Amino acid sequence: MAVIEIEVIFDFICAWCYIGKRKLDKAIDLYRKVYPGGKYDTINIKWSPYYLNYNPHARSVPKSELVYERLSDMKLEQREALFKRMDQIGRSVGINIKSGGLIGSNTRDAHRLVHLSRQKPQDVQSALVENILAAYHEQEKDISSKELLKEIAVRVDHDAAEIDRWLNSDIAAEAVDEEARMNKERPDNTGVPCYIIQGYRLDGASDPSEFMEIFGKARVE
Repeated sequence: MAVIEIEVIFDFICAWCYIGKRKLDKAIDLYRKVYPGGKYDTINIKWSPYYLNYNPHARSVPKSELVYERLSDMKLEQREALFKRMDQIGRSVGINIKSGGLIGSNTRDAHRLVHLSRQKPQDVQSALVENILAAYHEQEKDISSKELLKEIAVRVDHDAAEIDRWLNSDIAAEAVDEEARMNKERPDNTGVPCYIIQGYRLDGASDPSEFMEIFGKARVE
């Protein structure tokens, strides 16, 4: 039996991070089914924060406004091609990406909630990350809302009173900020998503086969 450690550096407002999570989940499921002894291995995932800071405002604003601000240097056909490609790849992993809803001034509380959930089992952490990503990218919800974050956390088996205490305080705020800062200042930083698998690195929404190859290498070291 082996232990495989994975660090996922991501931000919730990154659609490729959502797509990448689905591909990582698929790779882990496939690994457990087909790799000799894989079903007995322990795979630990650390969800590590990165702040994209797309919204320069101190309030939540419509996502559509910021998208066109950020892509203003692209021609209309280039933007449409980008959105079409993202939509096609998203649908290939069961994600229906939508452009409506609001984007908050930051994702700090969402990352802080994930940081605090590290004491929970892996499946609970994964469900928390998955549900926050789905809320933003598919359900067009504002994930800077503490009420929404509480609703999601309770749904995936967190205690309501504990969540209230976390979200209505600055617990772990400095730790998350520092981790996000360090991830952004890494000399090899190329953005998100980024996966560090026991010294091996993958960037972008990598295909399951790429994860599988690295899992095999990590297992025998």
